[in-house]
Amino acid sequence: MKTYLFICMFIACLVIGCSEEGVGDKIDESPSLLADYTVLLHKDGLMRTALLNADSDGITVNPGIDEFEMVPVPQLFYRDGFKIGFYIPKEDCSASLTIHDFSDGKVEHSTVFAEGLNCDRDVKSIAFSGNKALLAYVVPRDAKEDDYFLRILDLTESPGSFTDVSLAKEPIQLLVSNNKAFVLCMDTDVTNRYALMSINVDNGALTHEVDLGADVLKISQDGMGNILVSYPNLHSLIDGNTMILGITTNYLLGKEPKFGYAKSEFFGNQTMYYPMESGLKSSYPHIAAVYDFKENMSVLYIYENFLSLEERSLKYEIEDTTMVSYDAKNNLILIGYRKKGGNGKGGLMRIKPIPDPKFLDNVDLDGIPMELFPN
Repeated sequence: MKTYLFICMFIACLVIGCSEEGVGDKIDESPSLLADYTVLLHKDGLMRTALLNADSDGITVNPGIDEFEMVPVPQLFYRDGFKIGFYIPKEDCSASLTIHDFSDGKVEHSTVFAEGLNCDRDVKSIAFSGNKALLAYVVPRDAKEDDYFLRILDLTESPGSFTDVSLAKEPIQLLVSNNKAFVLCMDTDVTNRYALMSINVDNGALTHEVDLGADVLKISQDGMGNILVSYPNLHSLIDGNTMILGITTNYLLGKEPKFGYAKSEFFGNQTMYYPMESGLKSSYPHIAAVYDFKENMSVLYIYENFLSLEERSLKYEIEDTTMVSYDAKNNLILIGYRKKGGNGKGGLMRIKPIPDPKFLDNVDLDGIPMELFPN
């Protein structure tokens, strides 16, 4: 078990005692800034996309036809690279699972729960990979303990084809990688402790179960074959193949990177980009953060350090950070934010990362950015 002091590095501030290597890929010292992005927007309870074109002169919204089907904002979604899937329940107690592939524009629709299970079931999490989709759900029971299931759908077979796997503990969150489902569960009936289950997607067999203890916030994939388990004061890495516990990193008080609380995240090369709860570091509730797993270091991009008060309040009307992503081609950090006024407006800005941090450009958006896909 290791304990690290996380040095928070701020734009235009002195860097103290930490290497800058590993935070953002060093690709091109003079990038063209040429890029296309698809950004997922929320507005008035609906979800849509905007196509963005960018170059050295700035970012513009492409007014071309948007083929994304506008849908109500779902409570459950799952992202896998260029794909994102949404779970949408229906009034007849069935539900649909829609997967959008932003690399080629393809859309897959699948019906789940078409066999008419009771309407009280509670879907906790969804995931997908390849031709399989998964849902973790609970069926409440009045006279006995609730029933817990993992449903595995084969997207290549006829509608309604599925396998239900009974779970001994309540499912909280799903991930899928290398033909394995990783289920974050909680023993709500006895111990209130968390566990991580590994289940073979092909046959539904439980292959491993690891006790995680208490106070787990969430699980993530670190892009290197590990399952990242987040706690309030530490994180652990578990090998996705062997399920053996690797490095556990403790945070010193006041230096917590807080990525376990983030509702969205984007992984680069040994780095995570996410909106971080700012605490006393900024007047905005969330700020853009980059966590470097190689250097065990958080880098915070605080609005007050690279935008004037007039720019923040009047020009860009920033209220809060909603999304952080990364443009690997140009080595740029992309920050999505909600505008003030409660009118569903937002914006997206591009920032050069350390060691030469700099605000580059911005675009106003008719909606609040939640996810971004480089094209």
